[in-house]
Amino acid sequence: MPASLLDHFATLEDPRVERNQRHALLDILLLTVCAVVSGAEGWEVIEEFGREKLDWLRRFALFENGVPSHDRIANVISRLTPKGFGECFRSPTQAVASATGSEIVAVDARRCTGSAPGRAATAWCWDREASEARSNEITAIPKRLALLELKGCIVTLDAMGCQCAIAEQLRAQGGD
Repeated sequence: MPASLLDHFATLEDPRVERNQRHALLDILLLTVCAVVSGAEGWEVIEEFGREKLDWLRRFALFENGVPSHDRIANVISRLTPKGFGECFRSPTQAVASATGSEIVAVDARRCTGSAPGRAATAWCWDREASEARSNEITAIPKRLALLELKGCIVTLDAMGCQCAIAEQLRAQGGD
């Protein structure tokens, strides 16, 4: 049986002292990862996501004390070791790649077009000067994909990148 996202984060050390652990670390991590993957930007938006999706989140974790405040979420996440969090965050992707025998290429088109300044890099990126700063995602993605060897790779895209022409290009380049 494949490991769940929580299984990959279970080894992460909780940076809090025991008396400050009202909310389980795995609850906070699950909430944060799901909210950010869903487009949340900022601690308040992550908290709001949790309140709106609490019933759904409880399918995967207990959330015995409900949703933590945005201040608590920020405090816990900011105290995690970057190395430990990074290893846990990469682990599910590596597990999928290992199980399928494929590499995973994650594409974030907002970074393709330069429209998300100051945000962290995605799984792969390119020289910003090589990207036309004014181009839109639908025209930028095919140009960047053409630069990559995609044979045997799983390529993930956001909704804007799910265009028939882009899918045809991925398949023509040997990607899934």
